[in-house]
Amino acid sequence: MSEHGGHRRLDRIGRPDFLQALDSLPLDELRTRRDDCMAEREYLSLLRRLVQGRAEILRAEVERRGGSPQEGTLVERLGQILSAEPQGLSRGEAVKVGIPEQEMLLARRRVERLVADASLSDPQALDDAQLAEVVDRLASEERGVSAARLEVIRALDVLQGELKRRYRDDPTLVLS
Repeated sequence: MSEHGGHRRLDRIGRPDFLQALDSLPLDELRTRRDDCMAEREYLSLLRRLVQGRAEILRAEVERRGGSPQEGTLVERLGQILSAEPQGLSRGEAVKVGIPEQEMLLARRRVERLVADASLSDPQALDDAQLAEVVDRLASEERGVSAARLEVIRALDVLQGELKRRYRDDPTLVLS
């Protein structure tokens, strides 16, 4: 258990006291909380993209079954399906690419558990009801991950605001 309480980073960030009395926190603790938010945002962004990718594959199969004119098999169209622009807001920040391998593995495992009963290697083998159920489950998961990510971003914005205030008040803190 960490000093902030809760085992998961997201749990710590979501605690009511995480953003309380920020003006009295030592600068190092404020930066640590900011860094926790940034790391959790990156993890949730990766998780959301993995969920979206799986959902896009299955939605393409739903469209194919619905008579949507698609050229090529699902496998042949994977590149096109997965190259669509990811949804979400751009925050005007540099893209982080240093997600730890352990967190990437956790995100992949979470997505795989969601679709464990769906043969993603052959979604055409699923009947219409199974396919619809998996697509709905993935859409629900994506909404949940997006909501959690939004809360983390809000906390990050509050922490960044406090850091900016301190740096404005004492520019030497930027270098410390």
